[in-house]
Amino acid sequence: MTAPPSGRWLRVGATVAAGRLRPPVGSSRRRSVCGAARVLTGLGLRVEVRAPAVAWPRGGTGLLLVANSVSALDPLALLTAVPAGVVAGSPDRLAGVGLPTVPAVPARVAATLHGGTSVVVRPEERTEDGGPGRFSPALLVAAPATGAAVCPVAVRYRGPATPPPAGRSRVAALRWLAASPGTVVEVHLLPALASAGASAAELATLAEYAVAGVLEPALPAAR
Repeated sequence: MTAPPSGRWLRVGATVAAGRLRPPVGSSRRRSVCGAARVLTGLGLRVEVRAPAVAWPRGGTGLLLVANSVSALDPLALLTAVPAGVVAGSPDRLAGVGLPTVPAVPARVAATLHGGTSVVVRPEERTEDGGPGRFSPALLVAAPATGAAVCPVAVRYRGPATPPPAGRSRVAALRWLAASPGTVVEVHLLPALASAGASAAELATLAEYAVAGVLEPALPAAR
C-alpha cells in the first residue's frame, strides 16, 4: 500500500531536515555527492545513468557538459551522475545539500575548464509558455576558447504522475516527487563534440539536436 500524498510530503521534509542535521563525512565533494544521493533516495527518486556510446575524452581541460532543464532538482541528479563536475549557475545549497558550483559567467566557466574540472551548463531557454526552448550559446563560448570537448547530456524523468513541474521552484519539484513515488530520472551521457574550429552557436545547436534525439519520441518509419 502506498502512503497518501500528505504522508509522502512529510517524508520529503524529514529527508531534507536529516540531510541538514547529519551531513555525510569526508571531503566537501564527497559530502556533496553522498548528500545528493541520500536526498534523492529518501525522496524515492532513482537515478539511471546511461553511458555514452563512445567514451568521453580524458586529460587536458575539463569537459563542458551541456544538459537540458527539467526541474529544479536536476543538479542533484547531475551531481550523482558526474561526481567530479561542478554545476554552473546553481544555488550553493539545494534540498539541504551543498553543491559544487561556479558562476554562470563565460570567463569563470572557461577558467574552471582550463583548470581541469568539468562544468555542467543548462543553457536551455524557456519559451513564453514555460516549455523547453533552444539552447543558448552564451556559456558555450568557453569550449572553443579552452579546447574543451562539449558533451551533451539528456535528462528525462519517468514516473507514474504527470511530467515534473518546469521552472526553478524547488518546493513545486519536491511536492511533485511526494505525489509521484517510484519516479526514475534518466541521465543519458551522449558522445562528445569536438570544439576545435566550431563556433559557440554551432556547438549549442549540435548539443540541442543530440539531446532532442533522446527526448523526442521516435518518428514512425516511412513506408
